[in-house]
Amino acid sequence: MNKFSLSTAGILVAALLTSVSVNAATDNAKTEVTPKGMNCQEFIDLNPQTMAPVAFWVLNEDEDFKGGDYVDYNETVTTAVPLTVELCKKHPQSELSKIKDEIKKELSK
Repeated sequence: MNKFSLSTAGILVAALLTSVSVNAATDNAKTEVTPKGMNCQEFIDLNPQTMAPVAFWVLNEDEDFKGGDYVDYNETVTTAVPLTVELCKKHPQSELSKIKDEIKKELSK
């Protein structure tokens, strides 16, 4: 082997090792980002544009409604978000999932 081949092989090995270490680091950094476990204060601190999708997720998560019903997104935007903000201001340390029943009770009136 000549010097050029050895240096090329060294560069390839270094690049391969770097690639493997970067992949390992990114695999460990992957986390699931959901509103699960979000408390009311975190909800209040959200950008207002993200409140509706979060409220929609919370209200419809793990629900088995009869006939495939769900809380409509428009209903979430117009009534559930303001109601959630109001309830969250009263109980800022409560988890969103804990006040879900209160929200649904108010929406069904």
